[in-house]
Amino acid sequence: MSDQIVDQVLQKYRSDLDGLLNRIQQLAGNINNSELQRTADSLRRNINEPFLFVVVGEVKAGKSSFVNALLEAEVCATDIEPCTDSIQQIVYAQEKFTGKVDETNVKKIGLPIEILKDISIVDTPGTNTVIKGHEIITERYIPNSDLTFFVLFAKNPYQQSAWNFLGKVNAEWRKKVVFVLQQKDLVKNTELDTNIERVKGYAQQRQIQSPIVFATSAELEFNNEQGNSGFKEIREYIKNIVSSGESYKIKLRTVSQTTQKIIEAFNDDIQGLSLQLQSDRQTAESIKNKIEVGKKRSQFEIDSLVERLCTHYKTISTRIKREFRDSFSEFAVIQRSFVGIFKKNASMQAWIEDFKKHCELELKSSLQETSQEGAQHFVDGMIQLLEGLTEDLSNIKTDRIQSKNISMKILERRQEVVESVKSKVERLLSDEGLVNSLNSNADNMTLEILGGAFATVGGIILTTVDFVVEKTLLDAVGFTFAGVGVVIFAVGIAWQRRRIIKKFEDALDNEQDKFKNDVKARLNQKLNIIYEEVERIFVEFYDYVERQEQAIAPILKKYEVIQKDANELERDMATGLK
Repeated sequence: MSDQIVDQVLQKYRSDLDGLLNRIQQLAGNINNSELQRTADSLRRNINEPFLFVVVGEVKAGKSSFVNALLEAEVCATDIEPCTDSIQQIVYAQEKFTGKVDETNVKKIGLPIEILKDISIVDTPGTNTVIKGHEIITERYIPNSDLTFFVLFAKNPYQQSAWNFLGKVNAEWRKKVVFVLQQKDLVKNTELDTNIERVKGYAQQRQIQSPIVFATSAELEFNNEQGNSGFKEIREYIKNIVSSGESYKIKLRTVSQTTQKIIEAFNDDIQGLSLQLQSDRQTAESIKNKIEVGKKRSQFEIDSLVERLCTHYKTISTRIKREFRDSFSEFAVIQRSFVGIFKKNASMQAWIEDFKKHCELELKSSLQETSQEGAQHFVDGMIQLLEGLTEDLSNIKTDRIQSKNISMKILERRQEVVESVKSKVERLLSDEGLVNSLNSNADNMTLEILGGAFATVGGIILTTVDFVVEKTLLDAVGFTFAGVGVVIFAVGIAWQRRRIIKKFEDALDNEQDKFKNDVKARLNQKLNIIYEEVERIFVEFYDYVERQEQAIAPILKKYEVIQKDANELERDMATGLK
């Protein structure tokens, strides 16, 4: 490129575009899109390459002859049968060479031709070729072009496949197109004029404003009739574009527009990625909130159950006190004291043990119904919570992003994590899962399993209450008769009886608070064990969402900044490159 083309303004735009494309390359690496990486790299290289012309058209429309005549050299084969079976990029070189670009079916030809210092030309297979892969290769090469020469057969420029291909070139990649009616020597002037006007009309129908049309004849050019071949006008057009700096402006506009098209193509996928991350965040937050609400509800059930048990305890305690006073009459004490000397099973000690067991059975039996009712409320709440959490996990399966443009390891693990967590929740809902969980964290207290899904919790509540009741009566009776001999003699029995009854009643009253605190502490311990297990199950999902955010959030931010900068650069260039 000459110095007059690459001025400071254009250099700045080139630098800005190169930086933008470099960030797109990095983004492509983040999402494992090798095709986008190659495209961005190719566009970056294209900024500094000569002005690129791509020649397209149907087989035998005269594309290769057009290229040969334009360069005034026999570069492309022009046999009767289709010969351009690969893309041929023709560039400047001090010595002639033929090689390959790092891409299948792309041949690179170097020639010492002066015009190639400022331009390079690509000759492509025909748009209607039957050779497999031609159209695909051409369509992959078109995005890097700066100007497209659309070569049509001057005698019949209306082939459907050519105009269909034009629609893709112009609409999808926003290319500047110049039409060439080749082999004009085979058409009468009046017919040629008609065809030129019709081509302009066809182009305008495809939203190409002010279409440029040249009529050429390679035959006349090579037969020394350059004044009538039409190539003089073509060369002047190219020269004006290149020498005025217009060529480089077109190149920059083209790269900018192609870059914008690439960014737009990824918008839906990036938005899908953002929505998925947002959905998973919301699901994780919803699960945490539901667990917290469930824990509070279970805590309320435990507190309510403890209060009801204490109310029953107080009622039954009053009845036990009355029964103790009636059974601990003076006559009965004297009788048991003396008879027990000769008969142990009728002794005072035997009576104390029998009375304790009787009271224990009565208290346990009375509290059992309340315990079962409380256990059922607790169980129902836990089942409802876990079923709701499972439903949350099931719902996020349908939100998984499906994209051929984005491939990330973190996304591939998403369904695996969801299914793993669901499986653990379902296992916890089973008898075996809950028992294992509680046994692994419980103390030496025996667990009574009632059977049925989650009925283990009910068994634990009953076992806990039974244990505390037994301990409470044992402590009360032990305190009552502490320091009192096994044999109580009749002497002073009235005083001894009143003191023992008072100690027993005070002990029962004092044990009421201990009963409440002990039952509450033990049930809360089991409550915490269950919810710790629930929370532990969902740690895997929380960790996944956190890792997903660490992987995806930077990509979303990069894309957002790239999109913003690309729009600003495109607006700036639209004004600066007029």
